[in-house]
Amino acid sequence: MSTYKVIDNEMARSLLIKRRQQSMTLADMAKETNVTRDILSQIERGKKQVVQARVFGSLATWLESEERS
Repeated sequence: MSTYKVIDNEMARSLLIKRRQQSMTLADMAKETNVTRDILSQIERGKKQVVQARVFGSLATWLESEERS
């Protein structure tokens, strides 16, 4: 299994939308996902697309859990 994954523009946009809908700061989201605030900011701004598989999995899980709320 690859140690890196690509976060596409759609996923980055979904992360930003969900975070804003929940009125969360990047710091709040960082605590929930165990991903640094800096990396989250870069992803949301489209500056970072290639991330470790652990980061990708954590963010995908967070998106899925938010969709169920």
